[in-house]
Amino acid sequence: MSKRNQRTPQEIIAETEARLERLRLREAKASAKSDPTLAPLLKQVDDLNKDIREAKKPQSGSARIAKHQAWIDRISLEMTEAYAALEFAEANKAHTQAQVAEAMKAYIETSKEISAEG
Repeated sequence: MSKRNQRTPQEIIAETEARLERLRLREAKASAKSDPTLAPLLKQVDDLNKDIREAKKPQSGSARIAKHQAWIDRISLEMTEAYAALEFAEANKAHTQAQVAEAMKAYIETSKEISAEG
């Protein structure tokens, strides 16, 4: 078990003064918001802080680029597969059409022979 350290009176005073200073600063900011000369500047600081927060979000530029690059890579792979499937289908179509033409030619020749005999 660790021994509990008791704060010295100087530490307690320093902490209390720091807390009092933070409260004074908060009260001064609240008063400044109603001051016509400071209010626009404080609004501008708030807007800039908002812009900074937005820029630091996880969806920053590099994260978005990485996400889109993965998407582009997937689309590129799909396109490569589609081109391969297209080439295969076109080659099979040409081969099948040649077989159909050959069969039609044989059918026509057989029809002519039957007509000539009749």
